[in-house]
This record gives sequence, structure tokens and C-alpha cells, in this order.
Amino acid sequence: MNESVSVKQDYVMIMHNPVEDSYTYHVYHVIDISIINNETLVNIQSKEDDKNLKRFSMTDRKFYDLISSGFLTRLQE
Repeated sequence: MNESVSVKQDYVMIMHNPVEDSYTYHVYHVIDISIINNETLVNIQSKEDDKNLKRFSMTDRKFYDLISSGFLTRLQE
């Protein structure tokens, strides 16, 4: 059985370049979390530098690992 739960939450990944002492920010929009064939997937959308939208999915385990390790931070409204 396939299920989907809407999330609609933004997360940011901040990367530091120590050579230039600069930061790069990349925002990811989590669309939903789906269960497909007993696998839980997080569906994500991001905007590329050329303004095109990119969509991809990752396992919920990988997504939660990125949050718990500090690579992704939830943006507050």
C-alpha cells in the first residue's frame, strides 16, 4: 500500500569555505514523506543556480541522519 504525508518544510545546508572564509547556503524544500513498497522516502525539491527546479528522493534514514549530524537545519517561519 502506498501512502503520503505532506510536510512542506524548508531545510538549509550551510557550507563553509575556510580558504575564502565564505559561506554557501542551499535551501531544500521537503514536499512529503511517502511509503512506497514498504520503503519510506522523503521527496525533496531544490532550486538550481539557473532557476530550474530539481526534485529527488532519499530514504528517511538518510534524511534524519543529515538532520541529526547538523548538515541540514530546519528553517523557522
